[in-house]
Amino acid sequence: MEDIPPKNPFKKPFSDLKELVDSIQEHLECPATIEDTNHRLNAYSSHGIDADPARIGTIISQRVPEKVINRLWKEGIIPKLMRSDSALRIPHIEDIGLRDRVAIAIKKHTEILGYIWVVEGTKKLTDIQLEQLKDAAIVAIPLMAKIQQNRKRKEENYQDFLWQLLTGQFKNRDEIYEQVHDLHLKIPSHFTVLVFKFEQDISQMMEEQISYLITTSQKITNHFLVVMDNELILIASPHPTQSDATAFDSFITYFTSEIANRFSILGVTGSSGTGYSDFSKAKTSYQEAQKVLDLKKTFPEELENVFHYSRLGAFLYIDLIQQQLPTEHPAISKIRAYDKQHKSNFLKTLEVFIQQDSNMNDAAKKLFVHTNTLHYRMKRIAEIGGIDLTNVNEKLGIYLDLMSQKMTKK
Repeated sequence: MEDIPPKNPFKKPFSDLKELVDSIQEHLECPATIEDTNHRLNAYSSHGIDADPARIGTIISQRVPEKVINRLWKEGIIPKLMRSDSALRIPHIEDIGLRDRVAIAIKKHTEILGYIWVVEGTKKLTDIQLEQLKDAAIVAIPLMAKIQQNRKRKEENYQDFLWQLLTGQFKNRDEIYEQVHDLHLKIPSHFTVLVFKFEQDISQMMEEQISYLITTSQKITNHFLVVMDNELILIASPHPTQSDATAFDSFITYFTSEIANRFSILGVTGSSGTGYSDFSKAKTSYQEAQKVLDLKKTFPEELENVFHYSRLGAFLYIDLIQQQLPTEHPAISKIRAYDKQHKSNFLKTLEVFIQQDSNMNDAAKKLFVHTNTLHYRMKRIAEIGGIDLTNVNEKLGIYLDLMSQKMTKK
């Protein structure tokens, strides 16, 4: 008599994800979790006292810890999961507290809706159980799709409102807060607007990749997201684990780097406006972030590591200086004439010297010359232009004039 294969316990409808994850734990005798495509926890089963740190961290924060996600990407595990239709074994990674796992993607056609993760013990899942896990992923599809649909509907409700807010379409503050109340929006007590410019219009797939990075980074708390053509706008606060001073700079650097590394989206630039507590100031913060991007485009080298409006310094006033200066600074005219006659590059040398806060060593490295050579050049520049290189106001005036000329040329 032939062996009859055991009945698959997951080939039946489930009322919700909690019922499904409990059934997985019961029949496979392993703790299980179900998370969405952005690694937010949707449901989890019980576990014993020996649960690993990765699972505990996920349950406490209701999402997979950032260090775990980053490592799974680095090891190529998440890309492999996204491509596979079967359950995959993931061996333990001790330094991030991840014990042996079996995982499978929950897919609706080619769209990833989430993942099922099962912690294996000493007794490994059989081939039959791995096949059963595929059926668990299939019955999870409508449950995950419903959650995703509800989330998207909520986001669509506030998109128009946010775009009107950022572009100044409301008459007054009361009108803004009336809309907030009608849409049942939970607005942050303190926020900053971040803007990212892409080289191409943001597609639906790119938007999903963007949402993934923002949600999993855990460097900021993102409250609202708006996409318009090639522009991504976030209304965010520092994540509780980050300090206000560094949170946004760190996130902008991380985001532009990771979206290139993981999804091959290149040429993204980011900026942030000032932080405010009054939601009607969102337009102001947005305009400030736009100002940073405009200046970074004109001065890519000078503002390479500047992302925040408050750190623009003298560049905030460049356009005003450009409009007000009737003639070129006399020292610049003299040095420019000398460069033309002697085929030298003293004007660039002076610009770099001031940029580097008059630090001879830093300026020499930037110019690829010996410090003694730079000392000689600066002495000649001071003589030719009649400049007092110890006078900070004089140097700043010359530098701003040089930058305003650069803006005019651009």
